[in-house]
Amino acid sequence: MSLAPRFAPIVVAAILVSELTISVALGARPEPGRSDGGATAVAGGDATAGRDHGSPGGRRRLAPTGPGVPGGGPISDAQPSALVPTRIAPALPAPPPVTVPVLYYHKVSAIPSGFASWPPASRERFLAYDVLPSALAAQLDWLLANGYTTILPRDLADYWDHGVPLPAKPVIITFDDGFRNWTSAALPLLQSRHMVAEFYLTIDAIRARGITWPLVRELAAAGNGIGAHDDHHVQLVGVPGRADASEAHMRAEVTGVRDAIFSHVGILPDSLAYVGGGFDATLERVVQEAGYTTARTILRGITQTRARRYAMRVVRVGPRDDVADLMTGAMVPGLPTFTARMAGVPDHTRF
Repeated sequence: MSLAPRFAPIVVAAILVSELTISVALGARPEPGRSDGGATAVAGGDATAGRDHGSPGGRRRLAPTGPGVPGGGPISDAQPSALVPTRIAPALPAPPPVTVPVLYYHKVSAIPSGFASWPPASRERFLAYDVLPSALAAQLDWLLANGYTTILPRDLADYWDHGVPLPAKPVIITFDDGFRNWTSAALPLLQSRHMVAEFYLTIDAIRARGITWPLVRELAAAGNGIGAHDDHHVQLVGVPGRADASEAHMRAEVTGVRDAIFSHVGILPDSLAYVGGGFDATLERVVQEAGYTTARTILRGITQTRARRYAMRVVRVGPRDDVADLMTGAMVPGLPTFTARMAGVPDHTRF
């Protein structure tokens, strides 16, 4: 067994490609989100157990490795994911709901020169799925200052299935789609703070040259999670006026992306993000049968439960949240909007 970092002080999944527009490269987009209700409980566990004193707030613990182990590191003997059974074994009593904010980003890009002269529609398209580097840096610093520790979705699954303790204030950072600025912009901000994130990759981003396999391997080598965001970036369920995908189509999408990542990166993704946020009971079952241990929606909320492991809630961070000046990247002191999002106050946009 190898000693692998499982908790780094803030999980951030970044998805970025400045030179690639979302509409051309990736297609479908999320439905409006909402906040989930229900009781909340701050995740417990010994916040100091297994702490790696070499990195602030960091944690290390033994993780399984070898063929067919989702998230278990490089795998040398390629196997199709359809042959890999799920690791879910909920033999333990159902744990109480836990407060684990899952931050939901896409790309990380600074405002380009000449932006002020762009047509309003073009400016809005650029900003729709963007977070400024200065904003992301300020948000990561806020998380550190307020005692949060980044974890990955597989750590939450280990808590549910095996009773592995969570840190006192866990947070998961995710990025959707696939952008070159995941490594050029997001990764340095994460590494300098000893944080990790889950990067949900669609293979359409590889096809569109939005990101490359070497860059994805670079993210994985830095300890981040590589999640799945379907083979093709097309919403499978819940598109008004269009029939839902067949079960066979669903299975091809969620296994195809898993096998491609396995083949090129050497790991089997253990978490999936639904394209456009669309999902139903059939798609949840297909995702579980494909070997994933969690899946993320775009429904708003900060409470996660084992019963909703394939419908994890998110915190959407908007492109203008706490940004005092888009051109300079100056931020509002104290980040009041981000503070509210982390407390469970949802946004009210379609993004």
